[in-house]
Amino acid sequence: MNKKKIFKEITALAAAFLLIGCAGAPKPKPAQTALAKWGSRPINADGSKKDWPKSTPQYTNRETDTQIWIRNNADHLFLLAEVKDPQIAQQLTQGGLILSIKTKEKGAKPFSIKLKGHPPFKSRDKQPDPMRGVKLPDTLTVTYPFSSGPITMSMKEARITGIAIGLADSGRHTLIFEAAITLNAIFFDVPRIAGTKINIALSAKNRVFPMKQRGNPGADKGNPPKEGPHSGGYPDKGSSGANQGPGKTDDIKRPNLSNESFRADIEITLAEPSK
Repeated sequence: MNKKKIFKEITALAAAFLLIGCAGAPKPKPAQTALAKWGSRPINADGSKKDWPKSTPQYTNRETDTQIWIRNNADHLFLLAEVKDPQIAQQLTQGGLILSIKTKEKGAKPFSIKLKGHPPFKSRDKQPDPMRGVKLPDTLTVTYPFSSGPITMSMKEARITGIAIGLADSGRHTLIFEAAITLNAIFFDVPRIAGTKINIALSAKNRVFPMKQRGNPGADKGNPPKEGPHSGGYPDKGSSGANQGPGKTDDIKRPNLSNESFRADIEITLAEPSK
């Protein structure tokens, strides 16, 4: 066979495999873009929405049932995340979470805050509850744009340095995460003015403690109740709670996505003082 012909066939096959590989690779979702709101008064990061003015969230994802609000003033950046999907809340509280803020500053690493997760709280019937007992860990790990490495500090030390974090269950299996961060911690040697763009990402670590479906106490151990397609152990859409035991119903909202690592990306533009 002609060498040129063989070379052409090999090249064509390689190109075909490359196209197939590119088509099959999942594409990362683009960051949502928005304008931050000006914060005329300080916000206390305590896990409550009470001191947040009512406004449209800058980030909304119906698939993960997540909303994020962002405000800033001349000194601080404020972030509020509300997560209503129990599986995402489980990832963030039990697997841990990461808040990452990237600027356009040359040579700067993203400013990031990492919170450790905790094992699921077990109720009296020994069933894991993804939200009960939600609280902040004793420490957090911070990476500054030009630091030599991550720094672990207590929550009190973090507040002294201008980093305040809030985490709480606001009821109905809704997780609230808050952050109030001084702009001096995020930026190093660039002006923090209205119109400056930054990228913010809120994500869950990969380690997740799986939730188990409530089982029928009288069920045969050799034939466990069937579970839905989600690794969290929730019933299928058609389930009426028959496998949950007599008189028991599962009031936790059924998740609407697979057990992938959660991530929300926003490109935010800092706001100017409101008139």
